[in-house]
Amino acid sequence: MRKANRAGRWSGAALAAALVVLPLPAPPVGAAPQFIPVSQIVPGMTGIGRTVFLGTTISEFRVTTLGVLPDAGPAGDLVLFRASGPAIEAAGGLAAGMSGSPIYFGGRLAGAFSYSFPFADPMVGLFTPIEDMLNGVSWRSRREGPRVVAVAPFSLGGRTIRRVVLGRSPDARPDTSDPLLAYHWSTPRLDRLSIGFDDGTAVAVPAATPLFVAGLGPAAAEAMGETFRPMGLIPMAGAAMADLPDTIPLEPGSAIGVALMRGDVAAYAIGTLSYRDGDRVLGFGHPFIGLGHSGFVLTNATIFQIVRAQQHNLKVGAAGSPVGTISQDRPAGVGGVVGVLPRMFGVRVAVHDDDAGTTRQFRFQVVGGKDLAPFLVAMGTHGVVDRALNRSGEGTAEVRMTLHGRMLPREVERTNIFYSGSDITGQALSEVPEALDLLFENDFADVAPTGIEIDVRITKTRQTATITDAELPQGPASPGETLRTRVTVRPFREAPVSRDIELVVPEDFPAGGAMLVVRSGGVAPAEAGPGGAAGSGGPGVIRDLAAAITQFESREKNTDVVVELVAGARGAASPADAERSRVSTRWTTRWILSGRFQAPIMVRRGSR
Repeated sequence: MRKANRAGRWSGAALAAALVVLPLPAPPVGAAPQFIPVSQIVPGMTGIGRTVFLGTTISEFRVTTLGVLPDAGPAGDLVLFRASGPAIEAAGGLAAGMSGSPIYFGGRLAGAFSYSFPFADPMVGLFTPIEDMLNGVSWRSRREGPRVVAVAPFSLGGRTIRRVVLGRSPDARPDTSDPLLAYHWSTPRLDRLSIGFDDGTAVAVPAATPLFVAGLGPAAAEAMGETFRPMGLIPMAGAAMADLPDTIPLEPGSAIGVALMRGDVAAYAIGTLSYRDGDRVLGFGHPFIGLGHSGFVLTNATIFQIVRAQQHNLKVGAAGSPVGTISQDRPAGVGGVVGVLPRMFGVRVAVHDDDAGTTRQFRFQVVGGKDLAPFLVAMGTHGVVDRALNRSGEGTAEVRMTLHGRMLPREVERTNIFYSGSDITGQALSEVPEALDLLFENDFADVAPTGIEIDVRITKTRQTATITDAELPQGPASPGETLRTRVTVRPFREAPVSRDIELVVPEDFPAGGAMLVVRSGGVAPAEAGPGGAAGSGGPGVIRDLAAAITQFESREKNTDVVVELVAGARGAASPADAERSRVSTRWTTRWILSGRFQAPIMVRRGSR
């Protein structure tokens, strides 16, 4: 097993090893701090919290308990507290990015900061007891607790609070499936989280987790935001991952990063380490994205500044060197191991701008699971192509994709040419989802995906053509007969080009009415055969991984003129007839084509 190092290496057994370490048992004597159970916590107790306000130095702040909210959290109780002291007052209070800051009473670990009150007093928050974090990450999370919890009265933003409602994310309102809560939430006074259901009720939500994104353009960053914001993440432009030494001590109170992407494109959250027992760690006190079993990159981190804001303050920082794996993402927190890195999915994108005479290459990695990798790859590739072009609009793009997987029989490659009059980046990458589907979601085998290479050559020159004429044979046709069709295409602002294309009618082609079609490639034919079969432009009948690979590599391209003979409904009445009810041939040109001609034709029974 390889250990983490600054070169960012990892072994194939890394994730498996991480999952073996969890669930977490009780810590060995002397290896982890002593705990204080929530049953011993009462209002008025004073203790300390530990977090990083600047750089990598851990600082302390004072904590005074206000009460215990029984069974209020996703894994058990929550503890209400007020923070104070010079360091946290100078920072403006609790902040997004402090999630996981450990809290101690009498030197014993009580839990980790996890919930805050948006638009209210930033000195008041909730922490998740450490025993619930251990149990929640180690085993299964408990049911959600009551939506409204009575508390001993305390002051919050000039109001006296007697009830607390637990929301699900910083941008989400509480679940209103309960008719009473729905009625209260719909009243005009309740248009903001800080107002709550009445003057004596406050809403607490998981402490916001900033998701810093670097290397993406505005469109890709916004798309990422739409996906992750409902999970409680706050996507925002961030710095590239910092070049921090991996020897920085990682201890409770240290700033940590949890990365989804790293390299020339990065996406990571900033939080705080709550607990460490040898190589095993816990953090956040609430979920990251709630994935359950996961394989995120654990990094050290540095804090640049804490920015004050009306809704919630914000720790601004950067993730650093990979130091481990977050292998559990549960309602009560995240857990993992230090020293073993997860398996990642590698992406290389090369963009050749023929007009500018430049070539730019980008490399990044994304978490390797099928739940996130396809989306992250799509967002990342779109972002780096936009960066390389530094423009949008019209263009022609030649794209070559090479797919890698440990269980693939060989490298899988596909090339095609695309044109768009308004968004060449989006059009050029339109087949990337299909490639990722083959790697992550094919029906036949786990190919253990390891990476994808995408080479894009783009020019503003328009390389399109239209099929302007097709001289189709009259018929009738017989099995074994060669049908000759003369096809004329007119390239954009060039002279027309004609070619004779021959198509042989198979001996077993169904007799009866059929349709002879001339069309541009890269689009599904108008009629699909029964049983899921389709022509060469559609998915076809795929029975195993080898066929899926062949179909991906060799299916029609946008530069193809396709001549196909399609049997009528009676000729393809069953799945058994589907494959023989359609036959086609192609003429591959150098232009992206459009246009379609078709005519009916009879096919005789038997040979000529």
